[in-house]
Amino acid sequence: MAPTFSRRRLLALGAATGLAPLLGACGDGGPSAPNSSTGSVKLPTYKPVTAATPDLAAEPPGVSPGYFTYPTASSAAAQPVKGEAVTALTYTYDPIAPALGSNPYWQNLNSQIGTELKITYVPSTDYKSKVATTIAGGDLPDIVAIQGVVQQMPAMLKATFTDLTEYLSGDAVLAYPNLAALPADAWRGTVYDQRIWGVPVPRARIGTVLYTRADLLAKAGLGLQPESWAEFKELAAALSDERAGRWAFGQIPFNTILEMNGITGNWPGGAGVWQAAGGVFTHSGTTPQFTQALEDTVELVKSGVVHPDHAGAPNTKRNAWMLAGTTAFTIGGYAGWGKFYGQAKDVPGFRLTGMLSPTRDGKGTRVRTPGPTLSSFTAIAKTDNADRIKQILKVLDWLCSPFGSSEYLALRYGVEGQTFTRDGSDPALTEGGRSQVFLPVRYLAEASPVIYEPGNRQAVQDQHDHQVAGVPLAVADPTLGRYSETAASKAASEQQELDAVLLEIQLGNKPVSAWQPAIKKFMDRVGDKIKAEYEEQAS
Repeated sequence: MAPTFSRRRLLALGAATGLAPLLGACGDGGPSAPNSSTGSVKLPTYKPVTAATPDLAAEPPGVSPGYFTYPTASSAAAQPVKGEAVTALTYTYDPIAPALGSNPYWQNLNSQIGTELKITYVPSTDYKSKVATTIAGGDLPDIVAIQGVVQQMPAMLKATFTDLTEYLSGDAVLAYPNLAALPADAWRGTVYDQRIWGVPVPRARIGTVLYTRADLLAKAGLGLQPESWAEFKELAAALSDERAGRWAFGQIPFNTILEMNGITGNWPGGAGVWQAAGGVFTHSGTTPQFTQALEDTVELVKSGVVHPDHAGAPNTKRNAWMLAGTTAFTIGGYAGWGKFYGQAKDVPGFRLTGMLSPTRDGKGTRVRTPGPTLSSFTAIAKTDNADRIKQILKVLDWLCSPFGSSEYLALRYGVEGQTFTRDGSDPALTEGGRSQVFLPVRYLAEASPVIYEPGNRQAVQDQHDHQVAGVPLAVADPTLGRYSETAASKAASEQQELDAVLLEIQLGNKPVSAWQPAIKKFMDRVGDKIKAEYEEQAS
């Protein structure tokens, strides 16, 4: 496997810079690594499937549809799958679900699919090691979730898994209607050496959110959206009072400041830190705008608007600060939006919105880092049996049944009267149902995300409004659809060293001038090689 940071090191870096929610077990997952050029391969034809008309439309493109209540469920016309059992290996961010014999939710899925789905899964933190040992042992299950990157990724896929191009490319995917409804950007993450190697598990395009306690800002008479760096600082100062034990931020909003200076990408050590124009790639850390963002960050931290215990604080503590009103903002993956409302059910007037990064001078166009196109993709173990491949693809198609369908209801809630009840038209899991649905079928395949918060119309509206405003600003990662062996096999230790310097500068322990020699060293050792590999594929 490719060398990686330890989880402890990543979380320490993330706590200081606002990325820990992305690295924690939030369920939103990181993106799969950049892969080889899609080249001449024809991506699957996109044909949306809608089981129910949304209350808030999926417009502009990339925005998730919103539903205020659960619609009357109808069948998505997914055909039950006959044949031998399908074995699977995947990961989870949740506790272990009850075994099949004591899990009516799982039993019902098998009954509806028409064949037995046998799932082996481990915590996400242990998953790369599990996949490596499984592949090395040579006894693969039928389907395997591919999360992240390994060295010689294209060669590994070719040797171990089934090339699905003839089954999924172009109009061929229309044999599996729910797979055809998955977005094109997500499919790009499954292409290596101009071949399609799996079915993507798509994610909302909005990405990381600067979560805002809108109720606290309204109480203070403050607007929800600053337009410039000056207004951003004024807002932060107005929300901070050390004597009263209040601060604007629970962590350094570094990526917000990067976007304010026109730079997208997840720092430190994240994806999307490359820019491209005319086939020429530039590492954003080498730009004057990055240096300016560092200077702005140091200024903000020195002004006293960041919680003094932010460095090393775990995600749970920062979230608790925001829920308690100790801070007004926290940074996290988009998938966590609804979870905050569950945790804040006893907080009077609680309202959560998302803030966009302003432009530095209040002019020009805002930019935004998009979310990951997929959390992982599911590959089929190498086989020449066309009937078996089609059967497995039908299972994955069933697992992608759309919101509002009876199949989706079974996937997310199980059996009415056993694992869920109704509050009006909205399904509500029973106590036993909550543990049973921890079975991680959604990390094998699922439909494109929707916005649905049972009983909370305002939360649905606020999320949709944030997506409508933010998705069109997203700047696509130019490495999507490309693969760098140097990045996969040699960059981890160099990136760790670079991120350590970044952290020290942000904490005020090193001057901003320390960045230039650090980024030069990174480029000399691995960055220039990565740049060349990306540019070779762009030509």
